[in-house]
Amino acid sequence: MKEILIAMLLLAGLSSCEDVERNDLALQANINNKFYSSNDARAKKNEDGSVTIHGFTNEETMTLHISRAAKRTFDLGENSSNYAMFLDKGGNLYSTNPAGHGQIVVSTLDEENNHISGTFKYEAYLSGIDTIYVEKGVFFQVPFSEDGVLDPNNAGSFRAKVDGALFSPILVVAKDSGNSIVLTGSTTNATITLSVPVSVEAGDYILPKSGFTAKYKNDNTSQNANSGEIKVLEHNISTKSLKGSFTFSTNQNEISEGSFEVIYE
Repeated sequence: MKEILIAMLLLAGLSSCEDVERNDLALQANINNKFYSSNDARAKKNEDGSVTIHGFTNEETMTLHISRAAKRTFDLGENSSNYAMFLDKGGNLYSTNPAGHGQIVVSTLDEENNHISGTFKYEAYLSGIDTIYVEKGVFFQVPFSEDGVLDPNNAGSFRAKVDGALFSPILVVAKDSGNSIVLTGSTTNATITLSVPVSVEAGDYILPKSGFTAKYKNDNTSQNANSGEIKVLEHNISTKSLKGSFTFSTNQNEISEGSFEVIYE
């Protein structure tokens, strides 16, 4: 009876949000008083016991991460292992780490049928630039497994080391901006951005070089590469696929063993 009551309350929350057209969607919220509704949502049970939930449209992704699979309230912010992120249409990534705050409340955890339900609200930041306020968030019967989360907004693989520590992005974006192909890998509080000419061919390109850039952003500090190399191994213009590697140095950090294999838009 308790589980039925919780489901009814969640559905009531769905129908009370602005501009709701359906009430069987897996994840939705108000973002700065504008309605966001996912086309689909998936959750992954990670090796360390944590759970990551993605709700996505064709251009945007909402990410919720909790430290363990449990029915409880998870506080966000202050570099917590629990966090929320939102990737908007422009490729901007808002995060509750390190300065945001909020809560994710898991109300139903059905491990027999592999789905999770709950609510969320949070304040997240695009570091030093903008803030979003997410309210009336609901995720309802999101299926989860130990397999990878299918997120069509993730462009592919992107890896590196920053001062010897593994940099493993949660979100990878690759876009044709007109003159350049811009690749971005983002964690909760750091971003590596590369750009190469839109017609770039396979080859080794030493930085600094016109048309090629590499940047590392951590919290509020953005640093351009003052030396390094971007190596393009493959570029297929017809399939919009790009593969390569990179290393570069800034005034403060050393980025090494970088690699990417993406499909850009």
